[in-house]
Amino acid sequence: MRTLTLSLLIMVLIATLGLSWIFDNFYQQYQQQYLQKKQPSSRATDELSVLEDIGQSIAQALDGLENKQQFIHRWSNNNDRHLSLLELADFPLPEPLMNELISGKTLVLETTDSLAIHYYLTSSAQVLMLTSPVVNVQSKYLLLDIALTSLFYLLMIALMFLWLYPLLKRLVNLRQVAKSFGEGKLEQRIDVGSISYIRDLEIEFNHMAQRIEGLVSDVKLLSNAVSHDLRTPLARIRFGIDTLQEEEDPKLRQCFQDKISDNVDEMSRLVETLLNYARFDQAMINIDKAQINFSALLTRSIAHKEDASIKLSVTMPDEAIYMLGDSNYLMILVANLLQNAQQYCQDEIHVNLHEKGDYIVLLIADDGPGIAPELRDKIIKPFIRGENLNISAQPASIKGYGMGLAIVQRIVDWHHGQLVISRSSELLGAQFSVSLLKYKR
Repeated sequence: MRTLTLSLLIMVLIATLGLSWIFDNFYQQYQQQYLQKKQPSSRATDELSVLEDIGQSIAQALDGLENKQQFIHRWSNNNDRHLSLLELADFPLPEPLMNELISGKTLVLETTDSLAIHYYLTSSAQVLMLTSPVVNVQSKYLLLDIALTSLFYLLMIALMFLWLYPLLKRLVNLRQVAKSFGEGKLEQRIDVGSISYIRDLEIEFNHMAQRIEGLVSDVKLLSNAVSHDLRTPLARIRFGIDTLQEEEDPKLRQCFQDKISDNVDEMSRLVETLLNYARFDQAMINIDKAQINFSALLTRSIAHKEDASIKLSVTMPDEAIYMLGDSNYLMILVANLLQNAQQYCQDEIHVNLHEKGDYIVLLIADDGPGIAPELRDKIIKPFIRGENLNISAQPASIKGYGMGLAIVQRIVDWHHGQLVISRSSELLGAQFSVSLLKYKR
């Protein structure tokens, strides 16, 4: 969502400051050019100058007349510009302005609705006042102001639309995918674009959808596995109880009791495995990542899993390799991979640890039967074992409930890594490659 916030801030700045700056500069340049064109013209083209000249001519003419009021009366009746004669004593002015007026300068006073130009008549010591409607110089630019203001808001709307359209398009797409996902089409994902305001939200939705699909798939697998694995011990227990009721020989009764007890233990282990996997599925909430010496962790894990009957070769750099992760879960990851290799190998296992770009890569290969390409996605599901997928191995050597690789995949996902299953070029068996981000010091 940081991209959305940043893009919104940039758009607001461009739309307000940018457009305002462009329009202000354009308006000022237009106004300057207009004034420059008007500057060389005579004073007669300026309305205020024309009024001042007219008033000056009238004042000079009146200054030599005796019946000034008759002329003023006739003038006012025939013009929208009015003349009036004031006594100097009735016209209070600050002394500096009064001195300028008496010296022959024109005094211009403006109100909200009129413009008054005053002239001093020396012969009668009176003040002639020419009143005219306000000369609105800015009215020349009124049409331009309206046009620029309208254009400004139109461009604002256009810019906001350009910004909103990709967002609305991505939101509509998100809504459609979410609706399809809610209708049970769990394979639906959002095609995350390279440029998207809600890229983080789309990625999180895809992660959520992937996890929900994985959980639903796990529930189906668990239900199938539980129904299969519980049916056998339950049948044995029922058969043992029925036989025990009919058997009177103490030794045989004890034998049947021991078998019933073994089957109960097997059911208990299965239930415990289910509970552990359920806890594991929620462990990502409390995963505690820290800087880890993965080389030392691998060495400890191998020491715990050593088997004298299996030839184990280890290759790793002399310099320690560090990563950011949870040491407890990474120990489980390595232990499960080693145990899986020991179960299916004939007599040899290779372990290789190296760096590749920003990742550390752990390779564990064995000389067992290997895993066919079409079965590699299934083998990492819970309750899936090699014998379920017709991978040739001695049945007695396969123990557990097929949870090891499922847990490995979970831990790899929590650490944002990758698990790849392939065929070993040296041992010709299965090879498990785990890539994890290394710690940058």
